[in-house]
Amino acid sequence: MESLPFDSNAFDKAMAINSMQVWRDIGAGLREVRRVMKPAAKLALGFTAYSGQPKTELTETVAALGFLTPELVERGTWFCVLASKPDDAEPSATTASF
Repeated sequence: MESLPFDSNAFDKAMAINSMQVWRDIGAGLREVRRVMKPAAKLALGFTAYSGQPKTELTETVAALGFLTPELVERGTWFCVLASKPDDAEPSATTASF
């Protein structure tokens, strides 16, 4: 996950379902996802009850890695974090490490 085979600014949307909890380095993985997203692109990270992914500090982690307005959405035992990449005119925190 730390090295995606895509050009920078290639995708309008990015989604990961039940996978982030097995990435070797969540910070590096999210930075790489952010790299391949176009400015103002949308991010969705989804999890089922069986994923093992804790909800705690998830929105804070996403925000610290430069995504805007992360929001935790819960439906029964499922949850997701929705956020967006800043457009080119917006500053972001891209140097955070986890």
